[in-house]
Amino acid sequence: MSSTICDIPRRGLGKTEEKLSILGFGGFHLIEALPCDAERMLNYYLDSGGNFIETAVSYGNSEVKIGRVMKYRRDECFLSTKTHLRSAAEVAASIDTSLSNLQTDHVDNLFMHGVGTRDALDAILAPDGALAAAEKARDKGKVRYISITGHNPEILYAALQSYPFDAVMEWMNYYDYFNFPIIYDKIIPYCLENGIGLIAMKPIGDGLLYRSVESALRWVWSLPITSAVAGNNTLEMLKRNIALAGEHEPMSDEELSSLYRNAPEYAGYVCRRCGRCMNNRIQLDTLAIFELEGYYDRQMYTANIPDAAEYALRERLRFWFGNERVARDRYAQLDRKVPVDFDPAAFSDVCPYGIDVPRKLRIAAWKLTGDEEFLG
Repeated sequence: MSSTICDIPRRGLGKTEEKLSILGFGGFHLIEALPCDAERMLNYYLDSGGNFIETAVSYGNSEVKIGRVMKYRRDECFLSTKTHLRSAAEVAASIDTSLSNLQTDHVDNLFMHGVGTRDALDAILAPDGALAAAEKARDKGKVRYISITGHNPEILYAALQSYPFDAVMEWMNYYDYFNFPIIYDKIIPYCLENGIGLIAMKPIGDGLLYRSVESALRWVWSLPITSAVAGNNTLEMLKRNIALAGEHEPMSDEELSSLYRNAPEYAGYVCRRCGRCMNNRIQLDTLAIFELEGYYDRQMYTANIPDAAEYALRERLRFWFGNERVARDRYAQLDRKVPVDFDPAAFSDVCPYGIDVPRKLRIAAWKLTGDEEFLG
């Protein structure tokens, strides 16, 4: 790879010898860009010292647009693509399609894409599964590293313990930090201990954090990750993100505390997991219930979003990860569930983040059961 001096800082990728720019260039949003604009953005990114480009064969014509630049700048980047297919035969064909689209003879990394169920994990692990094809492609020099990504952190955690992946890409942003603690309590420590590269996706929360881009990127770069992949709709957006990467300084504890208290996206509703509401007379495990609400819809529906544009954005994003059934099934297994007729006075402690805990419990119970009685 090129030894170009970087304006964007670089970090090591797990136990590989690769160093990637902390700002990755996500290929999904190139679907929305004209080919000439995509080419302009990719060249600007590479000229600025960025070196991690990722896309997927399923991202429309994204690979083809990236290929226009790879044709003459392939040795300047760490190029990743993804396959959403599960059988060896399908994946072998998918890899060849990606190489043709990208105008290269190899990709640096191939992600197993969207592995979100046990069945999908079993399929890629099978003797005739996706990983078998990826390994053959690696032997032939078509693929250098094999990694995984998905939207169900429990499945990803199981996958990392089942196969020696080189890296994992998982969504990480300060909004979802409180929705999916397993990412930070288990997946990140496991990867650090075992030399597995950590790549963050969705650092702006699929656009939810549009008012707080600087805080969102500073937050994710303060984690022990290699790179955070951001989509770029325009050159102006890319320039802003590159400038932030070049200026990055980790958040202090005081800055993190202020962010967790004041970030507007929490909307006076998202549980910060302080545990104060666990002290209640009806012995509800409120942290478990609110965690399941996070799985259900990322705590995005609050029954109190007055701005129409904000409401529409949340409605588009709340079921993005498709974990609603998982959340409801797990709630059904809890020993103690929210009673329809519970007394709000059972929660004597005041939430330090200003959340109306009894109201939130009713909304969470409605989400997790479908019973409109909870809404009164």
